[in-house]
Amino acid sequence: MTAETAEAVMVSDGLRGVHAAKSSGSGRFPVVVVEDEGTGSRGERLDEELQVIARLPVQEDWSGLHVVLALGRPKLVLVKARLDRLDYRLLSLCASHRVDVLALAEPGYGLLGSGRLRRLGGLPWLRLRWPQKRAGMRVKRAVDILLVLFAAPVLLPLLVVLCAVVCWDGPPLYVQERVGQRGRPFRLIKIRTMRVGIERITGPTLTSSGGSGVTAIGRVLRRYRLDELPQLWNVLRGEMSLVGPRPERPEFVQDFVRRLPMYDLRHGVRPGITGIAQLTNGYEATVDDKLRCDLLYVSSLSLPLDLKLLALTVIDLLRGFPRG
Repeated sequence: MTAETAEAVMVSDGLRGVHAAKSSGSGRFPVVVVEDEGTGSRGERLDEELQVIARLPVQEDWSGLHVVLALGRPKLVLVKARLDRLDYRLLSLCASHRVDVLALAEPGYGLLGSGRLRRLGGLPWLRLRWPQKRAGMRVKRAVDILLVLFAAPVLLPLLVVLCAVVCWDGPPLYVQERVGQRGRPFRLIKIRTMRVGIERITGPTLTSSGGSGVTAIGRVLRRYRLDELPQLWNVLRGEMSLVGPRPERPEFVQDFVRRLPMYDLRHGVRPGITGIAQLTNGYEATVDDKLRCDLLYVSSLSLPLDLKLLALTVIDLLRGFPRG
């Protein structure tokens, strides 16, 4: 079956579901389910509780969903697929039709708390919210500044001591270009944990907990995330936030954007020193794992969530981040 034929069949099935739903006169509100191929409806009760007017596969072209949204006018689009399988065009399309999008919650979503989840058809769902409101982002920025200034009397002396220990074999600080909010580059500051000049041999590499280029002191600093302390200056400058997606290097971002349709959405907020990806997977997380966590954070951003993630970060700092 060609792609065009498959698309026509999908739209036809969706329209039949729309007309059937309209003729049934049911009081249940209409929804559309978007799911990965092979997901099926086992373990759910959506058809019992709601009026499922169409079940559509995840696709590259959302024209079929556009037809169903226009004719069926559902209240919700329920997505039974990983966040990194979605596309910003899906969110934009649903926003233009004033339809909310809910994603099926995964086990890792427990960090958000059960109060942020909604149960439909016996399953937990999370509402996806893009973009964030400006007022909320201003509050987030104000909290960042206040917390950094409050902690400065304790952290500044610690930073001086760490720099003095590291500088015995080279410069104590390391500056590296990263990609920030709206794709803008900035200069991220860290305490140096690698041997001087190691990248002239290895080239740009993704951060890991170990590696042949990491110094003995650097391993300790990375385990307790102490090498991240200078980034508080990036926070004060407005280039970063205390909580958010980790900023990546431009060399890698170009490849990730080409490979992963939703990757650029993580640049809708300031990158952070800590976040869901850092707390759940650490240095050893794959790019796909990080993206799922980052999209989860961006879609659920709130001040209570930031404070919860900061509290969990303090606990993990004391434990030494056993996840790497």
